[in-house]
Amino acid sequence: MLFQINLSMQSPRGNRIVPDHRGSGRPERRRAVAMHPSAFYGSPFGPARHGRARTRGRDVNDDAADGSGDRQFVTALARGLSILAAFRPEDRTLSNQEIAERTCLPRPTVSRLTYTLRKLNYLAYHERLARYSLAPRVLELSQSAFAATGIRDIARPGMVALSELADVSVSLGIPSNDHVRYVEMARRPEAIVLNLDVGALLPIAPTAIGRAYLASLPERRRDTVIARLKASDPTLWDAQGDHVARAIADFAARGYTSSFGNWRPELNAIATAIRLSGDGDPLLLSVSGLSSVLTVDRAESEFAPALLSTARSIETQMRRLYLG
Repeated sequence: MLFQINLSMQSPRGNRIVPDHRGSGRPERRRAVAMHPSAFYGSPFGPARHGRARTRGRDVNDDAADGSGDRQFVTALARGLSILAAFRPEDRTLSNQEIAERTCLPRPTVSRLTYTLRKLNYLAYHERLARYSLAPRVLELSQSAFAATGIRDIARPGMVALSELADVSVSLGIPSNDHVRYVEMARRPEAIVLNLDVGALLPIAPTAIGRAYLASLPERRRDTVIARLKASDPTLWDAQGDHVARAIADFAARGYTSSFGNWRPELNAIATAIRLSGDGDPLLLSVSGLSSVLTVDRAESEFAPALLSTARSIETQMRRLYLG
């Protein structure tokens, strides 16, 4: 059964979309600057993982920790952002030593960066503990990012409509340091799915949303990410590698990936990617539910067309926002 979800053509501030002289839609009033979602939701503010391996003093999980000779790359800025990225959702405070271990930066460098971030009110220092915590000013960045990108305003209506098809959870995610982080969710109150919410981190290899991320990447970048995943957890990759390969092939053929009991035995999911530019990170959209509700047949015949329709609608509206 094909299912079409028509999102209302609204700009993030509710401005009606009207045709211009070329016949394409544009908002009656447009913002001066539109920000790509990855500007704030991508790796700079993703969670850093403890215990990363070092290679010649660099974090092997970074695609280009020093810009790989790129003269436009500002290493000091990247390092400062990595300090903020070192904090996980469960962390209340971190010491300079812990931050140094997570970022693979020298401790003297970390000390200077945390001092600077403290002066700028992005970190708070607890003198009795000699530890740092994220300061409320960091929240301004996330709130500004949500407002500037218009993700919630554009994506949520379609996500809600998709979640009304059954007791399933519809999630919007972004790549975050070899994980996927949920940034928006929609589900009916009676939907019984895993207890995950906005901000949750999911592994890449066993999940549909993680596989959609891998499948959407250019081959060279995908190989780099896969190499890191293999190195960080060989046992998991041995169990999931064949499933990932099939998911990448499925994405090329059908436009979506799946995970039927691969992450949790009772959970099925399908996912796709929403790409807004050639080099930015994609947005990732998934539908997940108990295997008794989201059966394989129903996922492929009913939910996959609905998922792809919703993703394309979101992509179209986001492109209008950015490209006019």
